[in-house]
Amino acid sequence: MASVNPSRRYSSPLREQQATATRRAIVDAAQELFLSQGYGATTLEQIAGRAGVSRQTVFTAVGNKQALLAAVRDVAIAGDHEPIPVKSRSGAAAITNEPDQARAAALIAAHLTAVARRYAPVHTIIRGTAATGEEELSRLWNDEEHQRLVGARHWIDVLAAKAPLRSDLTTGHTTDILWLLMAPDHYARLVHDRDWTPEEYQRWLTEQIQNLCGTPTPPGR
Repeated sequence: MASVNPSRRYSSPLREQQATATRRAIVDAAQELFLSQGYGATTLEQIAGRAGVSRQTVFTAVGNKQALLAAVRDVAIAGDHEPIPVKSRSGAAAITNEPDQARAAALIAAHLTAVARRYAPVHTIIRGTAATGEEELSRLWNDEEHQRLVGARHWIDVLAAKAPLRSDLTTGHTTDILWLLMAPDHYARLVHDRDWTPEEYQRWLTEQIQNLCGTPTPPGR
C-alpha cells in the first residue's frame, strides 16, 4: 500500500492562497505606480519593490509590464481581484431581475458610474499607451473598446426584454449610443475636468439611458 504524505494534501491550498495574495499585491502596486507617475516612467523593479517581491516573481505571478496593465484594467473594472465576470456578479443580476425598464436603466447608470469612478484614470493610461503604436498595448486598447461594445449589447438586450426600446432607432444604433455613453471619457471630462459630482454624472447618465427606452418625448413637450 502506497504511503500518503498528509502535508501535500494541505500545502496546495496554502500555496494557492499565497500565490493569490502575491498577485494581488503586485497588481495593486502596479496600479498605484501607473496612476501616480505614469506607465512609461514605471519600471518592473519599482513595482517589485512596492509589492515586496523580486522582479522574477512579478513575471511569474502576472507577466510583463503590458500584462500588468491588463490586470490593473481588469481589477479597476470589476472593483476587486475576484475572477468573476461582470455579468455574473450580484449587481448585474439585480439589473437583469428588475422588471421595470426605467428602473433597470437607472441601475445600469449607477453600475456604470461606479465602474467609471474606478476605471476612468486607468482608461486614460491605456489610451495614452496605445498611441505609442506598440502592438501589445494597441491590442489592449482595441480589446477594451470591443469589450465595451459587448457590454452595451448585453445591456440593450436586458432593457429590450423588459419593454420595447425607441422605435425611431435601430437596435444597432441604440447599442452604439450606449457604447458611447459607457466610455469612461465622459466621466473624466465631466467629473474631473468640469467639476461635476459623481451624483450629477449618474443623474445625467440615467437620463441618457432612459432616453433609449420607449418612444422619446417630442421636443418642446
